[in-house]
Amino acid sequence: MAPIHRPLPVHSRSLLCALALALIDLPALLSGDAGTARADEPVSPCSRCNLLVGIGATYRFFAWMDSAVVPVTLELDESRWEVGAFRMTSAQRYLDNAHATDPYWAFTAMRRWQVVHRAPWRLYLGFGANYRTETDYLETTRWNFAYLVAARFDLGSRDRLLEFGIRHWSNAWIRPPNRGQDLITLSYGF
Repeated sequence: MAPIHRPLPVHSRSLLCALALALIDLPALLSGDAGTARADEPVSPCSRCNLLVGIGATYRFFAWMDSAVVPVTLELDESRWEVGAFRMTSAQRYLDNAHATDPYWAFTAMRRWQVVHRAPWRLYLGFGANYRTETDYLETTRWNFAYLVAARFDLGSRDRLLEFGIRHWSNAWIRPPNRGQDLITLSYGF
């Protein structure tokens, strides 16, 4: 039986829109200069961090699982650390078209290492922890390990960047079964 998809209530959609607008103008809000940032100033809440907002998809063994992902991550200390929120926007299906998950939120905290730096791109590896708001067919635990491989491309001036990331969340067979969650994301950073 297919799951029933209900649209978000109006107040939830309004809250999500307000949150998205706040994130777009977060650097100015943090500095107290909302709406007054000059074109030649970097738009970053701090001199050593980046805010990345993107879009992505879930997959498993080279097959799409029919869910878009909206990642919002904050990198600290020149991209050495990352905290992020991920929204799985719709239900996912597994390889045999079985229902795997309902929409959910996930949060990560990880250490990142820059392993290659060849202007204008960089390669990062990351390892950390992940918390999911539900357990389901893919993961039987809420707390999981988080892995990352990311290629970053500098877009020139004002600390703009584009990052292509492949992520995997897994409980490492702490409690079987452990199917894991695989994500591919493209994020714009400022």
